[in-house]
Amino acid sequence: MFKDSDHAWNPTAEEIRIWAYSDALIPEQDWELAVNSFENIPMICSFVDDEECKHISFFLSCLYVFTGDFVRSRKNEEYNKLIELLNRIEVIAKSEELKDWIKRSKDLILNPDKYDYRFWGLGSEYVY
Repeated sequence: MFKDSDHAWNPTAEEIRIWAYSDALIPEQDWELAVNSFENIPMICSFVDDEECKHISFFLSCLYVFTGDFVRSRKNEEYNKLIELLNRIEVIAKSEELKDWIKRSKDLILNPDKYDYRFWGLGSEYVY
């Protein structure tokens, strides 16, 4: 699926989509960091809401890592962008897992001191 490990660290949306529905193992350790971006979050949310996706837990973990990294880096100028994204996704979210991520993300944005790597980092206890 990926030409080499360097390519796996810069995946296209189509490559991520193909992997989501495959039985393939995660291409690289900590790959959550490679797929996370504002542009990919709606697609990642669609995977979490799709029972046909083979890697729902992985993508749910991506969401927690995304919010955690965002809040931890204190990108205050982009908070509105994240809130708008969460509000758009909230309207179409189907699964309880996705709705929980949205609720928890909004709470963390309002209360950044609640950040705990165990829940917002790789291997999130909210997911695994």
